[in-house]
Order: sequence, then structure tokens, then C-alpha cells
Amino acid sequence: MNDEKQQLRIQQKDRLTKLDPSKKKAESLSLYKQLFTSDLWQQAQTITVTLNLPIELDTQPIIQQAWELDKTVLIPKIIQKKMIFTEFEETTRLVEGNMHILEAVTSNEFPKEQIDLMIVPGLAFTKPGKRLGFGAGFYDRYLADFTGQTLSLSLNDQLLEQLPSDRLDVRIKQILTPED
Repeated sequence: MNDEKQQLRIQQKDRLTKLDPSKKKAESLSLYKQLFTSDLWQQAQTITVTLNLPIELDTQPIIQQAWELDKTVLIPKIIQKKMIFTEFEETTRLVEGNMHILEAVTSNEFPKEQIDLMIVPGLAFTKPGKRLGFGAGFYDRYLADFTGQTLSLSLNDQLLEQLPSDRLDVRIKQILTPED
């Protein structure tokens, strides 16, 4: 485990925990607006999103908007240290899974090649697409051979000038940040 990354994860979790709720809400609204008007979003029929932890951007508005537009929403599930994506509908039964993230009870894996847009979570990002995840490597392993579009939504407190990275880290194709 890279000590520099571990230290940065601790700092970022602390920073996001202390984020002013009204500032977070304003930045989130800006990010949703940019996402929903982007070509990537409008062209995607199948999207992935996580059911967020409290320190992260609230993904519920993204899920609601996708459902209203009849998009297929997928959420991650960890099975034997491997991440898959399962379909998420209003009737999907959820359980707390790995890393305290809610995931579907079902284990029906959705084909990777049919995913149009992955909205990738993280603790920190750089404009050119470097990402600091939570440290388990699930997304980097999944993205290693993923050919669809990737996008991350970064609150201002998640945007850093640089991040430590190693050869296994996969860059995100587009990082959205709140409009000034």
C-alpha cells in the first residue's frame, strides 16, 4: 500500500466530512446540471453510479433523472473481491455490502461491453483525469479493459493539482467540476 496515497485518503475523507453542507449542495447542483446537459449523458442509455456514502456527492438525483429518461441504471456489487454491476430499479432489494456501500441482493451481472457511461467515484481528482479512490482497487481493475466512457463529478474540495499514481491507476476520461 502506497503510504502517500493512504495519507491523502485520510486527509480527503476528513476534508469531505467537514465540508459545509450549503457549499456542498450548491456545488452538487452545478455538477448535476453539467452532467445532465453533457453529450455523454444524453447519448448514454446505460449508466453506472454508486449508492454514495455520506461524505460523497449525493447520487440520488442522478439515479432519479436516469429513471425519468428511461436509462438503465447499474450499481456496483462486490463478489469474491471482484466488482460487477447489477441493474438497479426502484424495486431492487439492497443490502450493505463491501466498504459499507449499499448493493443489490441480486448477483445478475450486466455485460461490461453494454455499459455506455461509468460515473466513477473517488476521494480526489485532477483535471487531466487522475483519480484517488478509496484504496481497494475495484474500479481500477474493472476499468483496465473497459472501453466505454468514464466521467467523475468532483466537488471543489476533491480537485487537486496533482495526485500520486502508479501503473495500475486508470485515468478518467472526463472530470466535471462546479462552475465558478
